[in-house]
Amino acid sequence: MRFTPALLMLATAVGIATAAPSVNPLELSARSQETTEESVKVDICSEKHWEDCHSIEVQIQHECYSLEDTTVGSIKVPAGYRCRFWSSTQCNGNSTPDIGEPGAWDFREDMRGNQNSIKCYEGPIGSG
Repeated sequence: MRFTPALLMLATAVGIATAAPSVNPLELSARSQETTEESVKVDICSEKHWEDCHSIEVQIQHECYSLEDTTVGSIKVPAGYRCRFWSSTQCNGNSTPDIGEPGAWDFREDMRGNQNSIKCYEGPIGSG
């Protein structure tokens, strides 16, 4: 029965190596658990000179907001933000320049109805 002490030591070593999980589990930072997306409220107007408007909320930097079936004649963008319109519904292809402060823009007659998506960014024009 010489093997009994050796087996006992081996079993103890294996037990220590495969012990229960730590009492201090890995904690996620609060930043990784919260949504950090910021959004901007933009007024989309179907007529020029900011008539017949409705507000949309676009998450800045990442969201491509589809404007399918929306006629855009003018827009109001709040100070500190800039937005760009795209002819596609996926924010790619032909686009307007960045539109920002003073915050309002009338589209030329030939451009109306050709804005199918919008993407907004934080910062004034020229900061991106």
